Amino acid sequence: MIYYLKLAFGRPKEIYKAKDMKKRHLAAIVALLIFFVTILNMVLIFPTINSIKSDGKEIANDLPEFSVADGTLKAEEGESYIHQTNTFLFFFDPDNQTSSNEIDQNMERLQVPIGIGLFEEEVYVNLSGFVMETPYSQMDDFDNETIQGIFNELGDFSIISYIISFVILYIGLGLFTLFDLLFIILFANLFSRVLRSNLTFKENIKIAIVSALMPTLAVEIASVSNLLSTYTFELKILLSLFFFYLTIKEMKKTKPKAS
Repeated sequence: MIYYLKLAFGRPKEIYKAKDMKKRHLAAIVALLIFFVTILNMVLIFPTINSIKSDGKEIANDLPEFSVADGTLKAEEGESYIHQTNTFLFFFDPDNQTSSNEIDQNMERLQVPIGIGLFEEEVYVNLSGFVMETPYSQMDDFDNETIQGIFNELGDFSIISYIISFVILYIGLGLFTLFDLLFIILFANLFSRVLRSNLTFKENIKIAIVSALMPTLAVEIASVSNLLSTYTFELKILLSLFFFYLTIKEMKKTKPKAS
């Protein structure tokens, strides 16, 4: 397996030699690729987790006293306000002066990942597009202390929580990575036919996956570093196919000609 990794990152023109790779090596390479993609995304998440912890405590400290009676939020001071941090957009609105749409629009405009609204009859939560609306009538003992407790505990992750998060992220990103590889394999197989390489579909799969290693990691690193935010999927495919093209051309050069 190490030999094929050296080809992918050191001698890309010789990636065609991966056509003889064993299935277990191919599976190990794909698993390793997903592992590094997951690590890169975890690095991106860590600062957000720390920010959630400090921002949550900040919002909890400023939260006024309130209670819920007959499914309606009753505030002692009764004033609506908005509290924005790096990770939260918090609306306290017992008078329904705003709406959930306003939270969504401001989240997109301000690039804030979490939006929360305490409205007159419901609590609204938007977690980067995943929306939950829960009427107070469905909650028991909901008041300012409940919210303060939740905010104060945000970001307090144990080692087990990080491990579980890693596994969930690994599975999720694994599916996305396999989806990317599927497109690369299909296009690479077409390339192979156009170039008349005489390779089998299985051989094309092996070469295509090894060709995709460096482009996939390079694009992921650029994304995590905020150097790239759009067209990442297209770039992975184009760069992978470029390496595939280079190695097939090299293979045809080194292939002995029939006399």
